[in-house]
Amino acid sequence: MTGNDGMVGIPLVLGGETTNYKVVVQCAGEAYRLRAEVLCWEIDQGVGLHRLALGYTQALLTQIAQNVLCNRHHSVDQQLCRWLLFSLDLIPGNQLDVTQEMISNLLGVRREGVTEAAGKLQAAGLIHYRRGHITVIDRAGLEARVCECYGAVKLEYERLFAMTAASLARHRVRPNPSTLRQRAEARLRQAQAAAPDAAPPTPWDTAHLVHELQVHQIELEMHNEELQHAYQEADALREKYADIYDFAPVAYFNLDAQGVILQVNLAGAILLGIKRSQMGRFRFAASVEPAFLPQFTAFFEAILHSQTRLACEIPLMATSQRPAARVRIEAIADDDGRECRMVVIDVSGEARHAAVAALPPAGGSGSSRPA
Repeated sequence: MTGNDGMVGIPLVLGGETTNYKVVVQCAGEAYRLRAEVLCWEIDQGVGLHRLALGYTQALLTQIAQNVLCNRHHSVDQQLCRWLLFSLDLIPGNQLDVTQEMISNLLGVRREGVTEAAGKLQAAGLIHYRRGHITVIDRAGLEARVCECYGAVKLEYERLFAMTAASLARHRVRPNPSTLRQRAEARLRQAQAAAPDAAPPTPWDTAHLVHELQVHQIELEMHNEELQHAYQEADALREKYADIYDFAPVAYFNLDAQGVILQVNLAGAILLGIKRSQMGRFRFAASVEPAFLPQFTAFFEAILHSQTRLACEIPLMATSQRPAARVRIEAIADDDGRECRMVVIDVSGEARHAAVAALPPAGGSGSSRPA
């Protein structure tokens, strides 16, 4: 039994091309239909859809095995409760359009047994039954009567889907160029089958040219779809990391070869007391205590002429928002040596704590003692 939790066509997931069973729609509703070759191609990519389909297949096998056990050892009342709860999990709402004969076929029991079990549930106020229609009134009551088979299968479903969701690939694999034309041809055949009289008959050469142009147009459309998807992924990542960059508790700076601030996050702007809209006008060295400018200049030059990360500690001058501060700088140059990327951490508190710890205790070696 499947519904909004899974799919029909499991043999494709397991590598088969045919099936020896038929599918019957029990409760009407909406579903998506996908061509087998498209599904197989997506599964062959070995990423999100493949893992999700395999997880659902394992959950379905658990359901089948538990149903066999339930049908062998549990009462018809418990089996009917299990079947009703499973059905409600797979559809919206609390109503089922199904006959007692269909339920008896699904459970493998006599119809009289289903009639008797349904009568007990209705008498208990759990369901309302009329010919071909069941409305569940008290789901909690059904869960209290059902056997442990329902809980075991539901727990396995939740475990598998939670595990699969946590491991899904974040980035979608791009189309395989070797199959792009084949899929474009398939999409064109679908369009032509949907509107067979859309194009008048033409000579072979013209028809062949039109066909090639149509296929090429579909290929471009498919490329465009993938580009749009890639742009959306890039925009989402950019926004995500922009927030992380902006609201980080430490300061980040990008300086050009002359030491001018090209980029700074919010913590960095607050540290130097500058506006980010004017960052292209300021040099980081302008905030350094004048006595330590030679040390910072030598440090900056060493960074630009090496590909290793270096660190130093220097004091910064006071601003209108904060007193003088001592900072630790860790920096590295880009591949071309044209920019310096710096992480700046205020360590003034650590310096004050170290200074206090170094003071001698009161009444120490300098105090006198009476004879």
